[in-house]
Amino acid sequence: MPEAPTTAAAALVADERARSAERARRADHRRRLMQNAGVLIPFLLVLVAGLLVVPNFSSSSNVTNVLVNAAILAIVGYGMTLVIAVRGIDLSVGSAQALAACVAAAAVNAAGPLVGALVGIGVGAGLGLVNGLIVTQLRVPGFIATLSTMSVFRGLVLLFTGGAPIMVASVGFKSVSTSSVLGVPVPFLLAVVLGAAAVFVLGRMRFGKHVVAVGDNPEAAVDTGISVNRVLLWAYLVAGASAGVGGVLLASQLGAVNGSVASGLELQAIAIVVLGGTSMAGGRPRIAGTFVAALLLSMINSGLNLLNVPSFYQYVALGALLVFALSIDGAQRAAVRRMLVGRIS
Repeated sequence: MPEAPTTAAAALVADERARSAERARRADHRRRLMQNAGVLIPFLLVLVAGLLVVPNFSSSSNVTNVLVNAAILAIVGYGMTLVIAVRGIDLSVGSAQALAACVAAAAVNAAGPLVGALVGIGVGAGLGLVNGLIVTQLRVPGFIATLSTMSVFRGLVLLFTGGAPIMVASVGFKSVSTSSVLGVPVPFLLAVVLGAAAVFVLGRMRFGKHVVAVGDNPEAAVDTGISVNRVLLWAYLVAGASAGVGGVLLASQLGAVNGSVASGLELQAIAIVVLGGTSMAGGRPRIAGTFVAALLLSMINSGLNLLNVPSFYQYVALGALLVFALSIDGAQRAAVRRMLVGRIS
């Protein structure tokens, strides 16, 4: 006779587990919809508005310009995505890209395009390593560390250039940003390849699992044997290397660089990362979302330029976009919290 109550209790427990699993599934579905809508809806709206309202928006020259600018921003955004995914922040990427661009331009003039490109990327990686060591070894929070190095790196740019622009003499190096394969700009193809590689590494390899684990819960990651400091160090190093690649492409695109290039890049990078679906609270990185968001921001800037809108309005648009992205991120986290307490029906 005692078996009947036991069986009934077991059935109730099983039923509650099934309901909890269903609530979790529905909450995850809602969260994914919000993540995708956060970047896809603005992207489609801006694209349609540009085609209908902005003159020459669909011209081949403007499309090429949008794709090249988006590619440079996306590559920097990949590194920022990784840093934010592990609950960090890198406010120095703009200054790092500027220094990498200037050093790359000087190295191209001195030793040729290949050496210049490698030197520029190496400079970016070195600056990222500095950030990572400050965060992991000196225990300085990422915000404070990179806010400080942002100023240091920008000062180094000004010292290196002496306040004068560096002109790139190599025609071959400058042609990298204007070359295309089947009509697609080379920098855009490079951004696609690097993005695909990042998706593979973060989704299929152990390092990607460690990034997610550290972003979700650093304390739990330590308990499972993951070296949090190593993951953080690699994240900042990759962010610096990404800024280096972006700097090399920027030097190629502009043909002349100075100490003021890439100013404000850090806000753009943060905006596209959050709008792309990577939470400021850490967790799973969304490389594809960052890529689409970079295209979105590039289209906005291009459209405003074609409409002869004063440049300071672009900062207003960027700020509004960042607020929108952060509101989407906050809504996603609120949905997760409701899921955890079982309040999503």
